[in-house]
Amino acid sequence: MVPSATDAWTATLKHLREEIPSQTVENWLVPIDPVSLKDEDDGVYLILEVPTAFNAQYLQSRFNNNLQQAVSKAVGQKTAIEFRVAEPSSQKTKNGRASSDGAQQRSSRRDRSGTSPRSETSGAGTGMPTRTSASESPSSSGRVSESPGDSRDLARAAAHPGALAGDGSPTGDPRTRPSRTQRGSGSRGRSAENRRPPAHKKVNRPDRQRSSRSGSSSSSRTVSTPPSHLKASYTFDEFIEGDGNRLARSAAVAVAESPGETNYNPLLIYGGVGLGKTHLAQAIANHALKKQTTESVLYVSSDRFTSQFVRAVKNNSIADFSAYYRQAELLIVDDVQFFGGKEKTQEEFFHIFNDLHQHGRQIVLCADRPPSEIDGIEERLLSRFQWGLSADIQRPDLETRIAILQRKASRRNIDVDPQVVELLAHRIDSNIRKLEGALNRLAAIAQLDNETLSMQTARQLLHDQIDDTSSSRVECGSIIETVADYYRLSVDDLLSRSRKREIAAARQTAMYLCRELTSESYASIGSRFGGRDHSTVIHANKKVSDRLDVESNFRQEIDELKRSIGGPGM
Repeated sequence: MVPSATDAWTATLKHLREEIPSQTVENWLVPIDPVSLKDEDDGVYLILEVPTAFNAQYLQSRFNNNLQQAVSKAVGQKTAIEFRVAEPSSQKTKNGRASSDGAQQRSSRRDRSGTSPRSETSGAGTGMPTRTSASESPSSSGRVSESPGDSRDLARAAAHPGALAGDGSPTGDPRTRPSRTQRGSGSRGRSAENRRPPAHKKVNRPDRQRSSRSGSSSSSRTVSTPPSHLKASYTFDEFIEGDGNRLARSAAVAVAESPGETNYNPLLIYGGVGLGKTHLAQAIANHALKKQTTESVLYVSSDRFTSQFVRAVKNNSIADFSAYYRQAELLIVDDVQFFGGKEKTQEEFFHIFNDLHQHGRQIVLCADRPPSEIDGIEERLLSRFQWGLSADIQRPDLETRIAILQRKASRRNIDVDPQVVELLAHRIDSNIRKLEGALNRLAAIAQLDNETLSMQTARQLLHDQIDDTSSSRVECGSIIETVADYYRLSVDDLLSRSRKREIAAARQTAMYLCRELTSESYASIGSRFGGRDHSTVIHANKKVSDRLDVESNFRQEIDELKRSIGGPGM
């Protein structure tokens, strides 16, 4: 005899709390509603209702085995899982029940744990206005079934990114849309007037404060990043999806469609150089501006944010600086790893982050590494970076690289032999930027010589780039092996994310020698060490150089390593 769905899910959550971080359980599993537990001819099925199709996709991709084992253990026999997207009506009903005490519970949780306030009470849903998503085919671990109802599901863009264009966006003036309370947002509900701090109706850009004070615009509309500051080609349609970036792209689409109304706040996108982080970040901004899914969008790099803050301190205008950023409905900050070591900038961003998050504004961050590996940033800020969803972008696989080259060639009307595309995709695998650069070089030279991009032309024109890359790759590999052997470590240790002192020091030494003894760039060297960024290699190079200035024993080690590798001694 099988237990009830509720009892089975309660027992499942108990098991999962022992295996999965509590914050993850609260954010992703507690909002699920057990619908029924069916004992059918082909087996036992536990049907679970999730807020959006993206929730189902995320759970299947990240917690497949955990869910299967925990559910089967709770039921007492092998049990399959079927996800069903909640109907709009049921969402509103649940949110209505949650709204009375949601704010109080959310506040008490924050006071107790100091972690991210969730937007829903236990079992109450996410507070998102959900519609029905298209169904997905069953998998070995679970199924997503289509619920009846309105077919304009917000989650459709996340579940089926290819059907994004012109899809599912609100229409009309954003300021005339129903408030989140009217849309059934539960404990996050509040009127449109309360969504923005009342004192910040009109704020000038920090770098234009002087001119605006002396005489200016009468407009009271909040400021958005001018479209000219965004690359028009950075759209979701132009972003080629593959296995290595699917989660990040789906989350970005969901955030762009409904800023501040998903569990992914903040959304942190991380990955190595040239893999598409900035493309996705600007695609979010472009989509939100075009579809008017929010009233104000601010996109800024961490360097620009820092320089504006320094200028504000110098001009005694920190209040204006802070007010400018706190007005944003959607704030996107690129390269947040460069906040490292800048204590005052971090403190100001910490307060801006808190204010935006507490008012339900959407925050999107980009970094070149996971939050846990970002050096020089305060723990309280790093913990906030992980409140929502951290989605990584990995190196594109061969099929994705081919698709990228084909799309670029098509957009530029470049007539290229398919074999040339495969040659480039096979030989250049470090990042997308280098891949596109090779295609651009080929196209430019072929156009000047009025030649077709044939296989022979590609081999001749890219001979230096391809051959040098191949040979230096072997040389770098030899350096890494030699350094690992010298310090009695494994190659895997040097390529790992371990921060143990002896491993980190050896890794920095290997990076330094790769830079000294090869012609590879910082970015290329970083890619060989687990996809690290060029800034990591620059830091390693400086660290080793500083040690060489003061440590005679270390100079001898470097000299011995160079002789072993075959490079010139010191």
